[in-house]
Amino acid sequence: MSPTASDGLAKLDHRWRAIVPAVALCGVIAVAMSFLVPTTASAGPTVKVAQAGPVQPGFQRFAWLNAWADHHTAPGGAAAGRLDGVPRMRIVVGHLRRTVIDFGVLAEVEAPQREAFESFGREFGLVSTPDATDDAVFYRRSVFRLVSKDTVTMYYRHGARVSAPVVVLEERSSGQRVGVLPVHFPASLPSAPRQKKWRDLNARIVKDVVARAEVPMVVAGDFNQRNDILCDLTSPGTGLVSPLAKHEKCATARRAPIDQAFLSPSLRPGRYQVYSGPSARRATDHGAFYQVRLRLSDIA
Repeated sequence: MSPTASDGLAKLDHRWRAIVPAVALCGVIAVAMSFLVPTTASAGPTVKVAQAGPVQPGFQRFAWLNAWADHHTAPGGAAAGRLDGVPRMRIVVGHLRRTVIDFGVLAEVEAPQREAFESFGREFGLVSTPDATDDAVFYRRSVFRLVSKDTVTMYYRHGARVSAPVVVLEERSSGQRVGVLPVHFPASLPSAPRQKKWRDLNARIVKDVVARAEVPMVVAGDFNQRNDILCDLTSPGTGLVSPLAKHEKCATARRAPIDQAFLSPSLRPGRYQVYSGPSARRATDHGAFYQVRLRLSDIA
């Protein structure tokens, strides 16, 4: 090999030896920065979600379910062996995405579940109250905007006062508005018998809210009643309708679930669906998610 070629190789080897430590140092810096700089994943899963259009012009999808309060499955809870509240809420958000739900109601939610919903379901807005356990309204931000939120006092076990949000949403495409009231009536249990008087009082409050509303209303959630509340809230004096049965057949209709929805007649509810697969059974002790299609446009 000539002296010139030998000198050239020596210089190249010297340069390579200088580059290798610099590249290694850059790798170390990059790894260190990955721990110092927050990533998208650290704030929740990154999910690309298409902007949801209506089922067809003027129609939207409404869903409701009992979210099974976090404390039931938390350590020390009565169902501590079941899936915890945060992963259960991830299942709920996944279901809402798959079925392209536009708005709805979550009954019986607590702080960890609300935080999980807002983290996992960033395409949705959530309206709740400061109560430790409450009932919330959610809506797809691309479809609705929040117009107003009020609260109404309702009653839970033994007459404990709770706050329920009364929410007015506006459909972005049409400007039509709809009101939503989420509910959770108390059940009569061996540990808490004779709760019917509080359920009856809550039903009267619901009727009053509907009577005073200036927009079509949806009232949904866990009523802890079946055909009796179906008959009560579809009575002519209340003016609500159910996707399950007309008032004339409410008493003889098939056994209603305790999770129900009642709507102003102008919303034309239809295509009632119940999802009761493995995901629903893992996410809620009620074992089902519910939805209905309704119409917001051309409302007088």
